[in-house]
Amino acid sequence: MRKIWLVIHRWLGLTVGLVFVLIGLTGSLLVFDHAIDEWLNPELLLTQGSGQPRSVAQVIDAAESAYNDSAKPAVAVSRPRVENGVWTVWFSRRGNAGREFVGVHVDPYSGVVTGQRVWGQDLMSWIYRLHYQLVAGRIGSILVGSIGVIVLVSIATGIVLWWPLWKHSWRAAFAVRRGRRFNYDLHKTIGIVSAALLTVVTFTGVYMEFPGVFTAAAKTFAAVTEPDSEMTSKNQASKQPLSPDQAIEIAKRTFPGATFDHLHPPSGDDGTYEVAFRQSNEVQQSFGRSQVFLDQYTGEVLDVRSPAKFTAADAFFAWQFPLHNGEAFGLAGRWVILVLGLSPAILYFSGAMVWWRKRRPKRLANRQGVDASKITSSANTPAAKTKHQIADLEPVLAQESRTNALAE
Repeated sequence: MRKIWLVIHRWLGLTVGLVFVLIGLTGSLLVFDHAIDEWLNPELLLTQGSGQPRSVAQVIDAAESAYNDSAKPAVAVSRPRVENGVWTVWFSRRGNAGREFVGVHVDPYSGVVTGQRVWGQDLMSWIYRLHYQLVAGRIGSILVGSIGVIVLVSIATGIVLWWPLWKHSWRAAFAVRRGRRFNYDLHKTIGIVSAALLTVVTFTGVYMEFPGVFTAAAKTFAAVTEPDSEMTSKNQASKQPLSPDQAIEIAKRTFPGATFDHLHPPSGDDGTYEVAFRQSNEVQQSFGRSQVFLDQYTGEVLDVRSPAKFTAADAFFAWQFPLHNGEAFGLAGRWVILVLGLSPAILYFSGAMVWWRKRRPKRLANRQGVDASKITSSANTPAAKTKHQIADLEPVLAQESRTNALAE
């Protein structure tokens, strides 16, 4: 069985490993994507202004006036991410590749539009697309999700192959020695040390690629809160719709002390306001999940979604993204995920070296015209088997001193 697991582990790594390296490296970059974006584009995303900030309504008006298709209203507005950041007002449009979202950035103090970008076309959002869909749309998402499933199997087989070393001794399981054993030791040690976290990050990535599958599965044993698609405002011709600032003030009464995060203006005459906040006890720091839905005319609270009232399935889903990028555990968690994103590269290249070294005797034999049957025959002796295992960097350790002597 060990030989079977070894073959499975080897070929899963060699076939999808390089793509997983790309996913890991781009994931490391995306841990701090907003900070990097602000560093690269300070004139667009940061402000040196001060004083009394503009109202949310004024920010939206400025963005709608500057947007290149001003007939279309904004679909969302997000508060500044940092203290000296800008507001982002989002618009939706039909592009050549499907639905596109355009972010218009507005200085909160001057009300001046600093610029606008299509999501997925600037550097950091393009890297995001590369990370989760290989810049290939839905087909790329399916491919990345499928590779994630294969990687989970590869991690499991790696643990199975490592387990006999742990049963033998701590040093055999974790030591990284010089010389011929270096690549093998590096591979198995980095692999087992990162296995648990890699499993979590890979699983959460698979979830985000196939959320519908997980939602359908969760519904079989737990309640899942669905958005109310029939929720509407009572159209009252005699009343003016609430301003965004009024909607935010009304919604604040539901979550006093929470931080405003984003707002979705009403869509059409019977649309509703969605005002989102982030409470201090929420696991996700980059997106508020405390939502209040309001009638756009009366301000009546139509629905409330709070993490405190999430079902088990809701809470499970809410944890996936914060676990994936490490923000569930603060700044330290994000740095851990950044470093973890480098491990697929180490595992791939060290594993490839182990595989390449195993092929070396056969390549030499082919070049020198040696009869392969004689090589096979000679390799069947106990001494040759032991030597072959060491050359293959997959030793069955009887005792540490004996293994070191044989390796030499």
